Amino acid sequence: MRVIDTLDDIKTVDFAHGSAVAIGKFDGVHRGHQALLNSVLTEAAERGVRPVVFTFSNNPLSLLRPEACPPALMSRQQRLDALAAAGIETCVMVPFDTEFAQITAEDFVERVLVGGLQVAQLSLGADFTFGRGGHGNVALLTEMGRQRGFRVEVIADVEDEQLGRVSSSRIREAILSGDVATAHRMLGRPIALRAEVVTGDARGRDIGFATANLGGRIEGLRPVDGVYAGWALVHGERHKAAISVGANVTFEPEGEPRVEAHLLDFEGDIYGETIEVQFVARLRGMVAFASVEQLVARMHEDVRETRQLLAEQ
Repeated sequence: MRVIDTLDDIKTVDFAHGSAVAIGKFDGVHRGHQALLNSVLTEAAERGVRPVVFTFSNNPLSLLRPEACPPALMSRQQRLDALAAAGIETCVMVPFDTEFAQITAEDFVERVLVGGLQVAQLSLGADFTFGRGGHGNVALLTEMGRQRGFRVEVIADVEDEQLGRVSSSRIREAILSGDVATAHRMLGRPIALRAEVVTGDARGRDIGFATANLGGRIEGLRPVDGVYAGWALVHGERHKAAISVGANVTFEPEGEPRVEAHLLDFEGDIYGETIEVQFVARLRGMVAFASVEQLVARMHEDVRETRQLLAEQ
């Protein structure tokens, strides 16, 4: 996928045949976003134009109302990977900075959508606003589309038959409360963290449960502390894993929170490798056990539950 990270760089890509554009924040690339992407991909194929996503590298709230800006569900690279996996060929992912915030709605349409991307089809959500002060909306886009020769399609919210409206905010609430199953259902895939495996304190190995310790900058939104059943992706292969999120309170009551994955039926040295851990279900909260023996007994139970849950996947 071609990534364009400044407005000026749009001209480096040939849009002579036009484009079908999906526009939005795409935080999570959840099932609602996927409906937007499917619309663009269908239109692009029918019209013979390039499918494009226009989004931002940061949440606009981080500039406009930083105190109200929520944590992102995904890193920049995770979002790009999900968009590429969906079939998007070109992604314009620019920073929402003070300069961008001053662009009027009309100038954005003329300069970026029409002049730059040569848009033929624009897909967006019903509540989409844009331009300086948020003065642009679907009605303005529809009118300018009639004038400038592009079609606007409003994509309805996706409603899950059990959970209701799918949204990034609801997914965030689910993750931060440990309800990774609800987040999975709304995303259409498990929530995931990605990071390099670093050297730990080797306590897990000493008690028979060696773990891959995720260190450095961990990509993705970390769920609430606890023990989870999930998967670890190593070199493209999926392995069952019991995943611990939080401080090891049995040994260090005031210790730093960490993410560790015990890969079941796996042997190998993966220090320095980047892996992804995917969360399927929360097994329990973090517990300060009275002895190492009690901890080990509970970890055996965690592994048993993990095997049972993942056997059903």
